[in-house]
Amino acid sequence: MQKRNYNYFLLIFFAFLLVASIIFTQTLTDKATQALQKGNIEAVETFKTNNEMQHLVNMSFTLQSRFSQISTITRADSSDVLGDSLTLFGYNANILNEAIGRKGHIPNLKSLMDAVNAQLNLSYAVLDARQQNDAHLLNNLTDSLRKSKPGENVYRYGVLVEKFLENQLQQTLVTNSAHASQLSAYNRVLSIAAIIAVLIFTTIIVIRQWQQQVLIKELRLAREAAVKSKNAKDEFLANMSHELRTPLNSLIGFGNLLSDTPLNPTQKEYTTTIISNGYNLLHIVNDILDFSSIEAGKLRIKRIPFNLPELFEDLKRMFSALVNEKKLTYHWDIDPQTPTFIKGDPERLKQVLVNLINNAIKFTSYGGVHIHVGILPFEKEDAYKLVFSVKDTGEGIPKEKVDLIFDRFEQLEQMTTRQHGGTGLGLSIVKSLVEHMGGSVSVNSEIGLGSKFTFTAIFEKVTDAPVITHKKAGKPTADFSGHTALVVEDNAANRVLLKHLLKKYHLNIEVAENGLEALERIQEQHYDLILMDIQMPHMNGYKAISIIRDELHIHTPAIAMTAYVMENEIKRCFAAGFNDYISKPIEEPDIIGKILKWMPLRSGAESHASVTDTTGGMEFFMELVGGDEAVMKELLSEIGKQWELDKEALRASATAGNAQELARILHRVKSTFSAFGPNHPILELLKKHTITADSSAETMIRECEAFIQQVDKTGAVFTS
Repeated sequence: MQKRNYNYFLLIFFAFLLVASIIFTQTLTDKATQALQKGNIEAVETFKTNNEMQHLVNMSFTLQSRFSQISTITRADSSDVLGDSLTLFGYNANILNEAIGRKGHIPNLKSLMDAVNAQLNLSYAVLDARQQNDAHLLNNLTDSLRKSKPGENVYRYGVLVEKFLENQLQQTLVTNSAHASQLSAYNRVLSIAAIIAVLIFTTIIVIRQWQQQVLIKELRLAREAAVKSKNAKDEFLANMSHELRTPLNSLIGFGNLLSDTPLNPTQKEYTTTIISNGYNLLHIVNDILDFSSIEAGKLRIKRIPFNLPELFEDLKRMFSALVNEKKLTYHWDIDPQTPTFIKGDPERLKQVLVNLINNAIKFTSYGGVHIHVGILPFEKEDAYKLVFSVKDTGEGIPKEKVDLIFDRFEQLEQMTTRQHGGTGLGLSIVKSLVEHMGGSVSVNSEIGLGSKFTFTAIFEKVTDAPVITHKKAGKPTADFSGHTALVVEDNAANRVLLKHLLKKYHLNIEVAENGLEALERIQEQHYDLILMDIQMPHMNGYKAISIIRDELHIHTPAIAMTAYVMENEIKRCFAAGFNDYISKPIEEPDIIGKILKWMPLRSGAESHASVTDTTGGMEFFMELVGGDEAVMKELLSEIGKQWELDKEALRASATAGNAQELARILHRVKSTFSAFGPNHPILELLKKHTITADSSAETMIRECEAFIQQVDKTGAVFTS
C-alpha cells in the first residue's frame, strides 16, 4: 500500500514538473515571438526610411538644377511651381527627420537637415529676387547656388545616414535570425515535451486499463469464491442440521414414548431431563440456523392473522414446568385497547418472546417474570404498533455490559457459559427479528433488582376476524386401521421410533433404508402414504421422489421428513414432487396432523387434528403454506407457469394422436395441482378424465380442449 502511494505521488510530481516545463517553454516562446515581431517592424520601417531618404536626395538634386537655370525659365507660373516644390521638399525633410529621430541618436542627421535648410533658404532667396525682377541680385544668388552645390551636400549626408541605418538593419536582421532560432528551438522542446506527455499519459491510461481488467478479473474470481464459500456454508449448515436433528429426533422421540409408559418418580425425572435437554440442544441448533439466515439476508417475515392471547397461553404452557421447577411466578397481561387478532408472523414473535422469557427465567432465582403488551400511537391507519415488555426480578445486568448484550456471541461473563449455558446468539437474533418486524429493542436493568426488556413491532390490522381453530392440549386421537405407510429412513433409531410412534394409531408400517429400496417396494405393492427422509445413502429423497413421479407415474401422497429447515430446502421439497414436509425432530401431534391431511380417516373415525379440505376450496393450500400470503402468491405463480407448460404438452400430444403420452402428461398434471389437496375440484376433475387408446386424434383434441377449459375455469384463482 505504501509503495502504491509512493508511486502515486511520484507520478503527480512528474506530471507537475512536465506541466511547469511546458509553461516555461511556452513563456520563452512568446518572448522570442514578440522580439521577432518587433525586429520585423523595425526592418520594415528602415526600408521605408531609406526609400524616403532616396526620394529626398532626388528632390534636392532636381531643385538645385532648376533653380540654377531659373533665369532661362520664361513661363509666368514657374515661380508658383517652384514655390510648391520647395514647400514639398521642406515637408518631406521634416517628416524624414521625425521618422529617423524616433530611432534615437543618428549621426550626421543634423548635418543633413542643416544642408536641407541651407538649400531651402538659398532657393527661397533666388525665388524672391526673380519675383522682384532684380536681375543683378538674381545672377549673384544663382552663381552662389551653383558654387555651393547644396544637393551634393544633402546627398553626402544622406548617404552617411543611410549607411548608419543599413548597419542598424543588419543588426536587426541578425537579432531576428537569433530570435527565430530560439523560437524554433523552443518549439522543438515544446513538441518533444508534448510528445513525452502524450506517451506518458497514454502509457498511464493503458496501464490503468490493464490494472482495471486485472481488478475486474480478480473481483470475478473473488465473487466466484464468495459464491462457492456461500454454497459451502449453506451445504455445511444443511448437513449440520441433518446430522444434529437426526439423533435429536430419536432422543426426543424415544423420550416422549418412554414418558407415556408407567414410570416411577425417579424414572419420570430422568425422562423429563432427557426430553428437556434434547429441546435445549434443538434450541441451540435453531439459533445457529436463524443467525445464518439473518446474515445471508434470507430471513422472511410472514403476514398471517393470528390470535395474540392464544399465543401467550401457548407460552405459559411452554414455560410452566420450568417456572414450577424454580418456584417462580409467571404473569402476563394485555391492555384492553390491544386487538385480539393481528396480522404478522406469530412464529417469529414467539421466538423473540421465548428468548427473552427464557433468559428472564434462567437468570432469576426468586420472584418471577411479568410480560405485558400495550399499544402505541401509530401514523398508519392500517397497522398497529405494539409494545412488549418482559420484566424479571433476577440478577440484573452491569452497566458496562448493557450496550454489549445484543452483540453476537456476547454473554454477561465468562462464567455464564458454564453456569447458565447458551451460545450468546439469542439476544442478537432477538434484535434482528425485532428490526425485521419494524421495531426496536431496549433494556433497563439494575444489579440485584432485575431487568426489563422492551421491544416494539408493527402488525397489520385484520379487517375480518379469521376463524382459527383453537389448539387442544394433550395427544391427538386417530385410528389408521387398514392403512399402510412406507417409511424411508436410513437411520435405524428413527425407523424404530416412527414404527413405535405410529403403531399407537394402528398404522401399518413398512420400512426401507434408502431411495433404491423404496423404489423396489413401491413397484411391488400399493401404499396409502410415503414418509421419506431426504439425505440417505445410495439414493437421496429428491432423486427417489422424482423417479416415483416422472418415471413410475405413481402419485401416492409423500411427506418429506427433513432436517433441512432452511427456506430454500423446503421449496426444493415441493419442486421435487413431495406433497408436504415435516421437520425433524418430529413432534407426535405434527406428524399425525400431516398424515391426516393426506390420508383421511375412513368413515366413522374421529380426530381432533383432521384438516381434510372438504369444502373444495383453497383452505387446504392456505394451511399448507401456513397462511403466508407471500409464499402463497409465489407458489400459485409457479403452479400457473407449470400449468401453462402442461397445457402446451397436452395439446401437442392430442394433435399427434399419442394417447400414451397424453396419459403420462395427465399424471404429471396431478403433481402440478397436488398442493391444492386431494379433494380440490381440479383433482376431482382429473380423477374423472380418462383417455382411451383407440380414440381418434380429433376426439383427443376435442376432449383435451374441453378439459383445459374446465381446469382454467376452476383454477381461476391462480391464473388471474
